[in-house]
Amino acid sequence: MGVLRNYEFSFLSISFIISFSLQLMGAYLILRFYSIGLSFTEIGLITSVYMILTLPVDVPSSAFADKYGRLKIFAIGTLIYSLGLIGLSISSSRIFVFLSYGIMGIGLGIYSNTLEAWIVDSLNSREKVPKIFSRQQIVNGISGFLGNILAGILVLLYHKLNLPILVAGFIMLLTLPIALFSEDNKGEKTMTLPTQRIMKEGVKYVLSKRPLLALLVSSIFTVFPLVAWMQFVSPYVVNMLRFPQKYWGFILSAYFLTVALGGYINEKLLKRVNHRLITIFSVFLLSLFVLMLSISNLILILLLLFGLSLIYPIHSSNIISWENELIPSNYRATTLSSLSFIIRIVYILVPPLIGYLIDAYGYSFTYIAVGILSLVGVIPLVIAYEVKAL
Repeated sequence: MGVLRNYEFSFLSISFIISFSLQLMGAYLILRFYSIGLSFTEIGLITSVYMILTLPVDVPSSAFADKYGRLKIFAIGTLIYSLGLIGLSISSSRIFVFLSYGIMGIGLGIYSNTLEAWIVDSLNSREKVPKIFSRQQIVNGISGFLGNILAGILVLLYHKLNLPILVAGFIMLLTLPIALFSEDNKGEKTMTLPTQRIMKEGVKYVLSKRPLLALLVSSIFTVFPLVAWMQFVSPYVVNMLRFPQKYWGFILSAYFLTVALGGYINEKLLKRVNHRLITIFSVFLLSLFVLMLSISNLILILLLLFGLSLIYPIHSSNIISWENELIPSNYRATTLSSLSFIIRIVYILVPPLIGYLIDAYGYSFTYIAVGILSLVGVIPLVIAYEVKAL
């Protein structure tokens, strides 16, 4: 029991299980949707339904997390998410798939941001926070590698695209005892305000801080390449470029070793380069590589995906650190939820748009358009870089 009071151990253990489960599920999720007859537009729509259902619960659940304990609310959210995963795996009915994915969205809305708020306030050290998020990316890379390996083995042996999803649902339940037996924390100022008031306070704070607003604007632009890459690249490689489906999980596992390498490189970079500057360059490279996905060459695409897998953990860990240094402890979970609430609205709109562009104009046009748009997101980061952190 004592070891579970080690904040870093608990945080990294939970991160490992979450990442392992998500990658085990995600390796063949879009391919399964595609295999049951969903078009790219419908795949985008089901993702939007998923994101819509996070919205009503995200902000109030974070307020409850600040009041009653971050890990307690996290545990409730992961339980609901796991049940949604299990439901998603047992039926190919479109209605049931939409329903189960919606339950997962509710779970995500409840548990999102609570774990990050918990570890930031538990460590209570500006120097330690970038390091722990960098280590999280290493852990996520290793767990993603293992999750995709297992997904590939399950599909290779049993030829069932739903089996990795079912196993992922049960594995995610392992986060519950770790979360519940770890030392919890709360916000210094607890809140029981209505969701609208909470959102208003969070948005008001974001608007009052120019760097934080700039990060939000950049994050909105970054949604486009992330959706185009993460959600739609599997059918691109497997169905359009004819890569063998049964080996795709193994390729994804190699990419997640690259994610771990990215986390390791980031930890070394932080000793020499400011995390804000790293964030700027990572967004530029991410946008450039997504733009280059428009070149329909299988070998080049596979290499670019390695590059994206290397850059993504560097970007995500540093943008999180940058955001957290601008937000006070007493409103941390609530303000982060206000930010994610806005981003999720964008995630509701973007997937159907990307899916429509692919259906109507093809992958090459879509990746060119998305890559160029994403490059605009570098500008707000440069503006934010000129303003000192609090």
